Amino acid sequence: MKNIIMFLCAVLAFAWIPVCARSANAGEPSVYVDYEYGDLKEVIVGLPYGMSPSLEAKWFADALKVLPKDEADYARKTAGMLWTEMINPETGKSETKMLEEENQAFIAILKSLGVKVYRPTEITVDFIKEHYGGDVLLNGFSQDFPRDNMAVVGSNVIEFNLRTPIRKVDISGFRNILSEKCSDPTVKWFSMPHTELLKPASADTPFLEGGDVIVLGKTVLVGNTQNPSVGSNEAGYQWLKNILGNQYKVNRVRLIESVLHLDCVLSVPRRGLAIICEEAFVDGLPKEIKNWDLIRVRLEDVKRLAVNGVPVNSRNYILSYNRHNDNRYIQAELEKRGIRVHRVFFGTHNGQGGSLRCATQPLKRKVKMTKAHGG
Repeated sequence: MKNIIMFLCAVLAFAWIPVCARSANAGEPSVYVDYEYGDLKEVIVGLPYGMSPSLEAKWFADALKVLPKDEADYARKTAGMLWTEMINPETGKSETKMLEEENQAFIAILKSLGVKVYRPTEITVDFIKEHYGGDVLLNGFSQDFPRDNMAVVGSNVIEFNLRTPIRKVDISGFRNILSEKCSDPTVKWFSMPHTELLKPASADTPFLEGGDVIVLGKTVLVGNTQNPSVGSNEAGYQWLKNILGNQYKVNRVRLIESVLHLDCVLSVPRRGLAIICEEAFVDGLPKEIKNWDLIRVRLEDVKRLAVNGVPVNSRNYILSYNRHNDNRYIQAELEKRGIRVHRVFFGTHNGQGGSLRCATQPLKRKVKMTKAHGG
């Protein structure tokens, strides 16, 4: 009888241990990303709310260089407008409504593949005025692309100091999610030093954006565009290299001025396979992928966000398309290699300069260990 009582007490005691602590003890952190192509289990998908930058924003002209001419012209035409007020003359719908229709189609695919989806808290103009000051609205704001605010490297959740001003306040929408997920004692949650919101970017200030960070096990690739107003810079790369220390090999990848982020020109659907735009790399292909099976894409297709897809696992890949590029070429190349392609129209997001990877922030992504991965 004494043994039975002791057993019941032990069971009851275990039941009171917080779930995050139990998962940590089991070796499963609540937030973890080991490979770009690991099995995706939990992800944040962006919201359709925002406001276009004012023409008075000093950085805006340089930022438009990463967009095709028609999209840059539209950005100038709608400068300073809330997305709820931007009505498309062809559809009669607001930018917000069209963005969310695309989000819902995307989310439906993710859920069908077993992925748990989180959404940020909505940020409003009044919230920004109260917590950041009204002058910040000169930069606009956007919640459609949660990728850039942070990255998860292993069990490290790292908030970034963004060089692209329009996305600097978006992180406020993540607070509830991160507070819950990062209560796990095995997760490290920290932030880069942040600059003043209206201060012009300088070369010696560390800037990082999640679209530039691609995790390949213990190797982390960091893109650096030559555009002075957007993306990550060399100081940001050096900061990340220092902060991760000897546990990771962090490599800088320089990109031409017309490319915003590394994930616009490189996607990794599975081990040994990459979708790549070779002409976008200043110093040639990164040595980590040089000898892989490569699906090559033209720079003109990169500008329409052809490469910016989402691998859900080594067998499933979500691919965007728009009225400029149906992306059938990449689809066919992936299917030749035994990968099932899930297509989603993402034209409104593409018109804002991002696509599926930009619209997501993975919280749990882990490769199934094989001999090839040392497991």
